[in-house]
Amino acid sequence: MADTSIDYSQIQLKENIPLSEEELNRIAIQKRDFFKDTPGILLAAIIVIALIASFVLKDEFTNFKFYHYITGISILLVFYSFCYCIIWGIYKYSTKNWEKDIKDGKNKLTSIITYRHKTENDEYIITFAGRHKHEKIKLPVEKAYYDRYPKGTKVIVTYLKYSKVVLTLNENP
Repeated sequence: MADTSIDYSQIQLKENIPLSEEELNRIAIQKRDFFKDTPGILLAAIIVIALIASFVLKDEFTNFKFYHYITGISILLVFYSFCYCIIWGIYKYSTKNWEKDIKDGKNKLTSIITYRHKTENDEYIITFAGRHKHEKIKLPVEKAYYDRYPKGTKVIVTYLKYSKVVLTLNENP
């Protein structure tokens, strides 16, 4: 397939556009809901793992001493703490990005879609042409946007720079 010719003089990027009240509320809701159910879900997963381990070791329980039980519970607590710390780190990273997005605002890019691909985890990525020949902006989008806009379409995309969230994506007339 032939590459789409790109007129880089037509590509415009407006940066640091202040966020609207609705967009600020959406970020606040994401912050609040991100970590809300995590401890309970993680605890349920640990309990399921413990039950599976108990089922596998059911014939060995007659030889267990009290310190085997204490060791098993300690291992489960360490595993829970490890997983919780990883999720907490992801939350802190996301929070830092949200704070930078609130401070710097959103970007509005008038560009052309140069590449589209779907990942193994059903994430839809669209690559937009940047202001220069080797500049590319890759953003994850919703499936509806991915299906609606083929490669070579001229679009206007509004997105948050640090958290890589597409707010709007419209065809440029």
